[in-house]
Amino acid sequence: MKATTVEIVGVGGQGALFVAGIIGNAAIEDGLHVLMSEIHGMAQRGGVVSTVIRIGEEVHSPLSFSDDVDVLLGFEPVEVYRARGRLSKKTVVIMSTDRVVPFTVTAGLQEYPSVEEVVEEIKSRIPNVITLSSRELALKAGNALTQNVVMLGALSACGLLPIKRETLIETLKKRVKRNYVDVNLRAFELGEEMMRCCEIKR
Repeated sequence: MKATTVEIVGVGGQGALFVAGIIGNAAIEDGLHVLMSEIHGMAQRGGVVSTVIRIGEEVHSPLSFSDDVDVLLGFEPVEVYRARGRLSKKTVVIMSTDRVVPFTVTAGLQEYPSVEEVVEEIKSRIPNVITLSSRELALKAGNALTQNVVMLGALSACGLLPIKRETLIETLKKRVKRNYVDVNLRAFELGEEMMRCCEIKR
């Protein structure tokens, strides 16, 4: 079984590493090998967060190369843009279009680029780019803080993750407080539904 490589990018506070932990633990539950590499800045200040997860029957390195990222899960548009050089035409990009504006922009030191232009640039390089508003779907689920779980649901439904849906859900249930299980499950399902409406070109 060829290793599947998932890269998750976002900024501190979005729950990207929480999602990475669910994926890693679920892979182990399914009897798969998994290696994970984390790179993160000052999370409290919205620093860059990036993690690579490699899953398979045999995995020898957590590092990704420019031609082997199967799925990029982008929690923030500009962070997807930053990662574009690590992607290939075979990569499936699932990205939220919701901005997280850094301090340098709010202070007037920099400008945040147009999200539409960012998406078009990614689409000019990659055939399979799926966009969604994780914030909108999380609010529909009942809690804005479940945006990361919306993204997890979309990843689950893309058909490239070698982990059973049931295992992801059971792992999610174990990782959230009991009072928040139902809203997180709704968020997961809304992410799935959104992804099922999209066509991935094979």
